[in-house]
Amino acid sequence: MKKEFIKKNYPLFVGFFVPVTIMLGYFIYRGMYPFGKSSLLTVDLGQQYVDFFAAYRDTLLHDPTKIFYSFSKAIGGEMLGEFAYYLLSPFNLIFLFFKGKTLTAGIMLVTLLKYGCSGLAMAWLLQKRNKKTRLINSALAVTYAMMGWFVANQFNLLWLDACVFLPLIIVGFYNLMETAKPACYVLFLGFMIIVNYYMAYMICIFLVLFFIWYAFDNFETPKIMLKKAAIFVGSSLLAVGVGCLTLLSTLYTLSVSKGQYMQEKISFKLEYDPIKMVSKLTMGAFNFDQLPSGQPNLFISSLALFSFCLFFFCKKIKLRSRITAFLITCFLIFSMCFEPLDLFWHGMQFPVWYPYRFSFIVSFWMIFLAHTALSKRSRQTRIFLTVPGILYAGVIIYVAINLKKFSFASKQTLIISAVFALLTLILMSLTDKLLDLDSKDFLLLIVVIFEMSINACMSLNNLSYLTQKEFADPTKTLAQDKKALDSLDKSLYRVNSLYCRTKNDGLAQNMNFGSYFSSALEKSIPDFYGQIGNPDGDNYVAYTNGTLITDGLLDMKYLIQPKDSAEIEQPKTDLNIVSERPDAAEYNLVKETESTRIYRNPYSANIIYASNRSLLNQKILYNDPINYQTSWLNSATSTWPSTRYFYPCNFNEVIFQNTPKQVNLTNSSFKKIKRSKEAKIIFKFTPKTDDSYYITLGPCLNSDNVTWYRGNRLLNHYGTFRHTVVINVANHDKGNEIVLTARFKKDSLWLNNFVLYQLDTQAVLNKLEQVKINSLTNMKATSTLIKGDLSLDSNQMMATTIPYNKGWHLTVDGKSTSIIKIQNTFIGAILSSGKHRIVLKYVPPYLDIGCIVSLLSCGLLLVICNFSRLKKRIFVKWC
Repeated sequence: MKKEFIKKNYPLFVGFFVPVTIMLGYFIYRGMYPFGKSSLLTVDLGQQYVDFFAAYRDTLLHDPTKIFYSFSKAIGGEMLGEFAYYLLSPFNLIFLFFKGKTLTAGIMLVTLLKYGCSGLAMAWLLQKRNKKTRLINSALAVTYAMMGWFVANQFNLLWLDACVFLPLIIVGFYNLMETAKPACYVLFLGFMIIVNYYMAYMICIFLVLFFIWYAFDNFETPKIMLKKAAIFVGSSLLAVGVGCLTLLSTLYTLSVSKGQYMQEKISFKLEYDPIKMVSKLTMGAFNFDQLPSGQPNLFISSLALFSFCLFFFCKKIKLRSRITAFLITCFLIFSMCFEPLDLFWHGMQFPVWYPYRFSFIVSFWMIFLAHTALSKRSRQTRIFLTVPGILYAGVIIYVAINLKKFSFASKQTLIISAVFALLTLILMSLTDKLLDLDSKDFLLLIVVIFEMSINACMSLNNLSYLTQKEFADPTKTLAQDKKALDSLDKSLYRVNSLYCRTKNDGLAQNMNFGSYFSSALEKSIPDFYGQIGNPDGDNYVAYTNGTLITDGLLDMKYLIQPKDSAEIEQPKTDLNIVSERPDAAEYNLVKETESTRIYRNPYSANIIYASNRSLLNQKILYNDPINYQTSWLNSATSTWPSTRYFYPCNFNEVIFQNTPKQVNLTNSSFKKIKRSKEAKIIFKFTPKTDDSYYITLGPCLNSDNVTWYRGNRLLNHYGTFRHTVVINVANHDKGNEIVLTARFKKDSLWLNNFVLYQLDTQAVLNKLEQVKINSLTNMKATSTLIKGDLSLDSNQMMATTIPYNKGWHLTVDGKSTSIIKIQNTFIGAILSSGKHRIVLKYVPPYLDIGCIVSLLSCGLLLVICNFSRLKKRIFVKWC
């Protein structure tokens, strides 16, 4: 019985185990952990996703409420949208069994399973369509699992589920159309929407196109077509209803994050010369340069490519079906080079890196049509095979002529591509007299396996990867700091770390570091960071440029400073130092670990505090962080608005090398005198007090344009920023000369917003002490619930540094109270004077409605699936 089952369904086993075996062999060959010193971590997998996976594990095992909200997301933010985009794949449950440095082994296992399950799903679909072409089904299943898009995006693990679910959804689609049974289609599509709404959106667009093709291929009359269209639309809406479990909350998240960056102006233009697209049909057509910008990844096996071409010449397939398929193919090709359609497929936003993310659908379409053609193939295909043969020869010649334009192409890759194409053409053209059909199909399967394997190796060899040590050592240090902080303090607070592995270290280690990197980051957060002088971007923030003021007001209660390598007896890791804070001397050293020192900030306020109502009028001040911080502190302490804490200072001496001297420095432009020689400006000053000194750097003074030094060493600071940042350069340095050097990276340099400031340290600390006294007391807090007591004077209000979100609900003395948005960022409330019991509770917006819609949709699906049975029972009882 088992042998018979395997014999009938071996394409399913081939579809799963062949891709897994190929990629496992490659990973072992490359020495990926646990088989060597390297890892699969590269690009976003190493800089973003691995931290999300660590947070996923911690959340499910220790604090499930963080599915909804986390203060480890920058300075706080909702998490359901993040889970919906990054973490709801069922494969992620595997990460529960991998902790710390072993997480990279879990990533390998998940990657292999997604390769295998994609091939398995495709094999199942092809078996459903034609059980007689089992060897061909196997070959095309391997092609699908190992296609160029999958290999090029294997580190984007969150997208790979789309390749697993797309064939399953198409199986459900056929069940819906042929048997009017919606369960498979609705559940698979609904589950895909829950798992990853972004890729599900692309699949939904394709399903409309697929239905159009299916309708012209199968329906004879407009009446039948309209009836089936109604069934298709109704079932699709029902699937969306099932997906509302997370979809409605996610849509709210998008409205305050990615939705704020919708493309307003659309250019009706081609994004590149479309002929370049054919270069991606050759082997090894992928490298690092293709990640930020490039052509869509379209490589499929020669068998699939040539058979796809044969589809349009196959007379056994209806002419209207071929014409419709041709028009859809043209639309898909046009979508991959015409800006408005490209935007449409990506939700009206240009992708940040990884262009043409929907091209997996194009590859699926080509493979599916190839299978249709091979299922109806004639044994005499030599004449028709000359067309794709000539076309592919043209592709090889075009890429060879323009070899310098394609950094991923070489003579070697073109020769290997041509060899496999020729082998495939020869095998496909052999008659039954020379080779029987089963033998031919078996040889084609072998050719496909080798072709897809070599393509994967050549493509992935073009990328570099983090070593296991580069991941494991900082992770170990972070875990030690986490353990140390937990032993010191169990309350809710934020931490300023002067080193990092990634911006999501805090998320991975369940520490509130203030830095974050995500595609779903609320727009108000980077806007706020840009105002207080910290690096920000559309999808990231980095709390690397804190001052005494921002540390105090944002409740940065602890500061972690890495030790110098000379202080460590046996240096085991090089920590990535992203900031230096001489003003940490104002804090108290409370703990030391093997690699770091931990300081307590005695001036940090609570995240909820009493503020003067003038905070309601806080102005938005981009590129003026000094005045923003001053105004914030004055409002929080009911201080006269004109009170200052930062005082501009002059440099004692400025030395110009290979650039003309100028008296005015701030916002002045400097050019090299001799372009071939190095140019630099040296700034010297000697602090007259032990106060903190800061410099401000405008966005033109980032690492692309200048390298900064303090003395003879590099100035540690986060070099990428788009607004003016504040950098601490001195503290307790009275009488010591400080030397700052700006080395030109280009022929000119603009000292954009470059100013040296002295801070009135004692005045600031006195004000922060005042804010601390007026903060929430008796506080108890979790990720989604904060309780405590707050006393207000007549002119005060409740202020917080909790980012505003509709999900927060405020109860004051047992009564529901409205919240308002202050500083265009945070939660606030106007309350009466006196002592109040404050309760803040977070419930994801629209989650309740989404759950109701999802349950009703599932109930309706259950009724529809059992309608005939229920109808029969009711009829029997009535009789």
